[in-house]
Amino acid sequence: MVNRISQKHSKNLYEERREVDAEVLIASQMPRRAVMAGLVTLLAGNALWLALSLITGKVYPWFSVLQGIAIGLFTRRWGQGFDWRFPTIAAVIALVGAYSGSFLIAAEVAARDLDTNIFAVLFNVTGWSLGTWLDEVITPADHIFAAYAAILAAFFARRRLDRSEVFALRTMNERKT
Repeated sequence: MVNRISQKHSKNLYEERREVDAEVLIASQMPRRAVMAGLVTLLAGNALWLALSLITGKVYPWFSVLQGIAIGLFTRRWGQGFDWRFPTIAAVIALVGAYSGSFLIAAEVAARDLDTNIFAVLFNVTGWSLGTWLDEVITPADHIFAAYAAILAAFFARRRLDRSEVFALRTMNERKT
C-alpha cells in the first residue's frame, strides 16, 4: 500500500479498473441517431415555442437557448457519442432551430396581419420575404441567443466517459502510434 494522504475525491483510487473494449466503445457511437434526435427535438421545440408565443402573444427569444440545451441533451442521450462530430451536430441543429423558430413566429405574426393562416404565408415565402425577415425581424440579440444555443448544445452533446473508458481509449491510441 502506498503511503499517501487520502483525498476526499479519490475514494475509489485503489479499486480495480473495469475492463472496457475501446473498439466496442467507438462502435457504440451513433451519429445518425444523434441527428434524428436533434431534428425531432428541433421540431418539437419550434412547435412548443410557436404555441407559447401564440398563447401569450409575446416572442420569447431566450427559448432558443432552452431549445439548444434540449437538443444537446437529446443528441447525447440517443447518439452516445464522445468525439467531435456530436457537438458539431448539436450546434448546427441548434442554430437552425433558433432561426427557424424565429422565422415561424414572424410568419405567424404576418399571417395574423394578413388575416390568413401560417401555412399560406409559409408556402408563399420568397427571397424578398427572407430578406425582409433578416432586415426587420432578426436583431443582434437574436444572433446572440442563437450563438448561446449552439454553444450550450455543443457543450451538452458529448457523452461523458468514465475513467475506465478514457483509459481504454488512451491505451488504444498509444498502441496505434
